Amino acid sequence: MLSKEMVAIISEQIKKEYESAYMYLEISDYYQNLGLNGFANWFFIQAREEVDHAMIFYEYLHSNSAQVQFYEIKPTFRKYGDVSEPLEESLIHEEYVTDSINKIYELAEKEKDFRTKQFLSWFITEQQEEEENARKIIEKMKLFGSSAAGLYELDHEFNKRFYSVPAVLKNKYF
Repeated sequence: MLSKEMVAIISEQIKKEYESAYMYLEISDYYQNLGLNGFANWFFIQAREEVDHAMIFYEYLHSNSAQVQFYEIKPTFRKYGDVSEPLEESLIHEEYVTDSINKIYELAEKEKDFRTKQFLSWFITEQQEEEENARKIIEKMKLFGSSAAGLYELDHEFNKRFYSVPAVLKNKYF
């Protein structure tokens, strides 16, 4: 059985995952309005992945007979100075999410909650990948994004990304 503190911190993580999705939809919208459909596609898929992450946490709580605590998600509106700024913000945000997941892991360790530690291993690997992807996009933008042709090529590359449902959710909802 999960502790009350664990249920609360995982419920808070669900909120953070939805806030991430909201932020990525906002970034997708920003790029869509600039006509950078590939960038918009990349971040739209990021938003869908964050919703998936929230649902994985949601399912974990339910599979442990815990009731999710729901928190308010506050809307935001960001103005970006240039096309690189959302990329930088996404890396900062992914580092924030990594820290948040690490805190859940620390609590699981403190409570000797081996099941939650095992569950979180997927997210730890996922966050490493998320941060790495964010860094690579920033590096590509620095290398190639300063010219119109380079930006066009990056946009074309990012438009090739496609969405796939995480295996842990396929049997449940898809």
